[in-house]
Amino acid sequence: MNYRSTTDIIAMILFTAINGERKSSIMSKAHLNYRQIKKYIKILVLNDLVVEKNNLSEGSKTYHTTEKGKNYLEMYEESKAYNLTSNMYVFGKRTTDDFSSL
Repeated sequence: MNYRSTTDIIAMILFTAINGERKSSIMSKAHLNYRQIKKYIKILVLNDLVVEKNNLSEGSKTYHTTEKGKNYLEMYEESKAYNLTSNMYVFGKRTTDDFSSL
């Protein structure tokens, strides 16, 4: 089983809710259980990363990623890209010459 950090889970929820999704849909797409989605949605709404909208015609709520949430996603992606490039620097890039001894 793969361990996901809190930042990974938050990014997955924010990405899923970019165009607005119901809680059950976010739960399914982000591979979370009910207890987890309740916890994370509450945190994200309190921190203005997600906004809750009532859909009166359907009688349901949808969750939408805010601009602040989109900024978080951008920083998350930059962080992941930085980690990837810094690991390449530490371990060294392989060139085609490196494969000649194989």
